[in-house]
Amino acid sequence: MFDTIAAISSPLGTGAISVVRIDGPKSHDIAKKLVKISNVDYRRVYHAFMEFEGQIVDEVNIVFYKSPNSYTGNDLVEIYGHGGILVTRKVLEAVLKSGARLAERGEFTKRAFLNGKISLVQAESIYQIIEAKSEISLKLSFENLKGKLSEEIENYRSRLLNILAEIEVSIDYPDDMEVDFDNIFNLLTKIDQQLSLKIEKSKKALTLNQGIVMTIVGKPNSGKSTLLNKLLEEDRAIVTDIPGTTRDVIKGEIDINGIHFVIVDTAGIRETDDVVESIGIQKSIKELEKADIVLFVLDSTTGFTKEDEYIFEKVKKLNYIPVWNKCDIGNNFNMEFRDAVKISALTGESFKSLESMILSKVSDIIESGESSHIITQRQLEVLERVKRNVESAIFNLKSGYEVDVVSIDIRKALEELDVLIGKRFSDDLLDTIFSNFCVGK
Repeated sequence: MFDTIAAISSPLGTGAISVVRIDGPKSHDIAKKLVKISNVDYRRVYHAFMEFEGQIVDEVNIVFYKSPNSYTGNDLVEIYGHGGILVTRKVLEAVLKSGARLAERGEFTKRAFLNGKISLVQAESIYQIIEAKSEISLKLSFENLKGKLSEEIENYRSRLLNILAEIEVSIDYPDDMEVDFDNIFNLLTKIDQQLSLKIEKSKKALTLNQGIVMTIVGKPNSGKSTLLNKLLEEDRAIVTDIPGTTRDVIKGEIDINGIHFVIVDTAGIRETDDVVESIGIQKSIKELEKADIVLFVLDSTTGFTKEDEYIFEKVKKLNYIPVWNKCDIGNNFNMEFRDAVKISALTGESFKSLESMILSKVSDIIESGESSHIITQRQLEVLERVKRNVESAIFNLKSGYEVDVVSIDIRKALEELDVLIGKRFSDDLLDTIFSNFCVGK
């Protein structure tokens, strides 16, 4: 925290502007020396030429921030230069040779957290904003940055603290205070039920954040790879008339109405003696287990066949959509399916209908996910530990244990809530979270 650190905060590459950030006690002195400015007004933009060892490094705009009114809470400087790779590195090199050290991953945001500028949940939301792949993920991350999840967690903390206070008063003054066990049981049960619902929705929020997994299955030469390429609008999969061309799993990512999907194209599933093809088929079956939604591709030129029946047995209990493909050249729809969609992956015919059906089939994930602000696996795991402690308190209360035993479980639940929002933390936890950030953030 007492080092002066620096890093490039803009993406490496050619662009209009690059940003180099300096943070720490020497940041102002280093910057003033490099741009030859003696007195500065904070949060004002200065234009100057940066010089180092008698050479012009770059023409820059520069802003000075005074502690605690900065992103990190420390003295901070941001230098805006020309967006070239070499010139940006020269600016950083001059700063480092003037007394700063290179920042570690996420060190600026870590300092903001340690200085109390943001909570741990807000720090995680900053990372999620940068990494967001869908409009919903971006929306949830911004809401957390404004404190939405922290407010929800504070509500749980307040209610558990009130229960704990009632228990501990009865322990301290047993002759004067009598515990209303029924009331405490009811309060804990309600919290437990709300946590169960929260966790269920949070799992769907994570699915939204990471991408809804959509797996394409079908017999060989049914047009799965053509469908994948049409959805991706690029040639990711090899498309031929030879059955069994796709021997491995191919993945891609798309956005449908602001919802992020990870599409998985699989090898054609059928019974075969070909060793290599059978390995691909086994991989396809495993991918089905991970799918949130399955596109079951059927060939309208051949109709429903024994090969299709073999696959249908594997998908009928899953969240699937029957997709009759090649409807531009065939009309053999000899099997009735509910929610079937007729398309041509080659021409794109009826693709809007397919997209609408896809969104309809995952509407529960979307609606539930949008209402939860748990957006990281860490947050979910901590919330699950909170629930286990609340369940333990309920069990011990029902089993007739002394109230001080119940209070231990409630205290543990409160400690986990503090871990979730960052009131309690370890160095290992911070290292794990901030190591995912880029160096300049």
